Amino acid sequence: MATWTNMFSWTLLLPLVAAAYAVYCVILYRRNKANVQQLPGPRYLWTLFSMANSVLPNSEWNGGMLLSWIGRHSMWDKYGSEILAFVPIIPGQPIMWTRSVEVARQLLANKSDWDKAPESVESLGMFGENLFSSYRDRWARHRRIVAPGFNQKLYELVWRESLRTYYDMVQTEEWLNHGGSYVHPDVIAMTSKIALYLIASCGFGMSLAWDGNVGERIRGLSLPECFQITSDSMIAQIFLPKWAFRLPFKALRKVYESNLVIESILMRIIEKRRLAGADPVQQGNAKDVFNLLLTANEAETDSKNALTDRELISNCFLLMLAGHETTSHGLGAALGLLACNPDIQEKAYEEVMTVVPDGSDPTFQDLESLVYVQASFMEAMRLFPSVNGIPRRAVQDTVLKVPTKQGSAYDLPIKKGQIIVVDFIGLNYNERHYSHPDEYTPGRWLDPTVEQGMNFSTGPRVCVGRKFAMVEGTTILAMLIRDWKITPILYEGETLPEWRVRCMDNAVAAAIGFGPTAFPLRFTKREKALIAA
Repeated sequence: MATWTNMFSWTLLLPLVAAAYAVYCVILYRRNKANVQQLPGPRYLWTLFSMANSVLPNSEWNGGMLLSWIGRHSMWDKYGSEILAFVPIIPGQPIMWTRSVEVARQLLANKSDWDKAPESVESLGMFGENLFSSYRDRWARHRRIVAPGFNQKLYELVWRESLRTYYDMVQTEEWLNHGGSYVHPDVIAMTSKIALYLIASCGFGMSLAWDGNVGERIRGLSLPECFQITSDSMIAQIFLPKWAFRLPFKALRKVYESNLVIESILMRIIEKRRLAGADPVQQGNAKDVFNLLLTANEAETDSKNALTDRELISNCFLLMLAGHETTSHGLGAALGLLACNPDIQEKAYEEVMTVVPDGSDPTFQDLESLVYVQASFMEAMRLFPSVNGIPRRAVQDTVLKVPTKQGSAYDLPIKKGQIIVVDFIGLNYNERHYSHPDEYTPGRWLDPTVEQGMNFSTGPRVCVGRKFAMVEGTTILAMLIRDWKITPILYEGETLPEWRVRCMDNAVAAAIGFGPTAFPLRFTKREKALIAA
C-alpha cells in the first residue's frame, strides 16, 4: 500500500513540477522580452553565453559559435534591424547583438555607461587581472604599464624577426628544392607557426628555429607548445571550473600543466631580471614585450600603479594570445584571398617591386610605403575578423541611439545589467559601412571616408598591439608576394570563386579566435626573385 501511495505521489508530483517550471519559463521569457524592448531576433533554447551554445552546432534551436558567420547576411536581412535580441526559452541571460558602427562607438567610448561584461573578465583573467580583463576603473593602471612596451624599438624588432623567420621557414622547408613550385599542405598551420615564433621572439626574447628548436622544456613542454595548448583550450577554460583541470583525464591535465609551465617560465624571467639588478645598459637593449613591461613596472615600484607578478604574466600572455590570433588568421586569410584574386595579387607585387625595385628586403621605413600590401592585410581581416565580437554590460539605466536603414535614428532604452555584443562579423559585412561587403577589395582601405577602425576595435580600449600586427603582417606578406606567385589548388573544373567558398567561406572555425581552418596553396618562384637555397 505504501509503495502504491509513493508511486501515486510521484506520478502526481512530477507533472505538477513540470507544469510549474513551464509557467515559470513563460513568465520569465515574457519579462525578458519586455526588458529588451521587444526587439526582434532568433529565439534559441538557451542563452548565447552558455556551454551548450558553445559546444553544439548552429541550428534552429541553438546559435552556436558560428552564429555570426552563418547569419552575417540572412539573420540581419530577416529581422531588418541594426540591433537584435536573443531571448532564451530556457531561463537565462537575454543578449543584445548589434552590427552598427554607431552603436559600437557608444558602447566602446570612454566614460560611457558601459563596461566589460563579467563573462569576458572571468574568461580572460586565467593568470590574473590584465589589460583585457580589467573593468574600466582599473584599466588605466594596466594601460600605464603596458602601453610603453609598444614602441618604435619593438616594431623594428618585429620587422627584423619577421624577415629572419621568413628566410628560416623557406630554407628549412626547402621551398626552392621542388622545381621552383612548392605546395604547402596547410597554410593556416604555416601562418600560425610564423605568429607563434614571432611571439616567442618579440614577446619573450626567445629566438626559436623553424627546424624544431623550441627552447627550454619543463614537464616535457616548451613555451610555444604550452601557448598553443592554452590557446586551443580557451573555451573549455571559460566554462569549466579550475578544479576540473586537475581531474585524472589526460586532455584536462595537459591544459593544467601547460598553464603551470607558462607561469613557471615567465616567473624565471622575472626572477632572473631581479637577480641581475637594474642594469641601465641591459634595460636599454631589451626590446621584447615582456622585458619592456618589466622595465615599465619597475619604474612604478613605489606607487600603487605597480603590477603584481601574476598581473605581469597575465598581461604578457593575453597580449601575445591576441597577437597570435590576429596575425595567424589574418595572414592565412590574406594569402588565400590573394591566391584566388590574381589581379589583386599582381597589384600588390607591383607595389613591392616599386618600393624595392632591386628585389632586396624592404627596410623598416619601406613598410609605410607598402600601402596596398597593408590594405590587402586589412581587407582580409575585415572578411575574416579574428575576433567574433566584444560584449559590453550597462552599468546603469541608459539610452542608445540606434540607426535605421533609412538614415534616421531612434532612442532605445537599456536597463542596468543588459549585455550587448558588438558583432564584428555582422558589422564588417554591413552594406551601410562597406559596399559589396563579400568582395575582397583592398583598395577600399585607401579611401579615407571608409570606416577605418573596427579591425582593431575602437575607442580608448583600441587594440594596443595594432601596429605590432600590421608590421608583422605587412612584412611577411611583402616577402612572400615578392618571391612567389601564390595560386590555389583547384579541383577539375573549379573556378576561383568556387575555391574560396569551398576552402575559406565554408571551412571556418570559431573559438577564442575566428578564421579559415586549413587549405593548401602553391608557391611558384617568380623570375625576378633573388632568394636562393
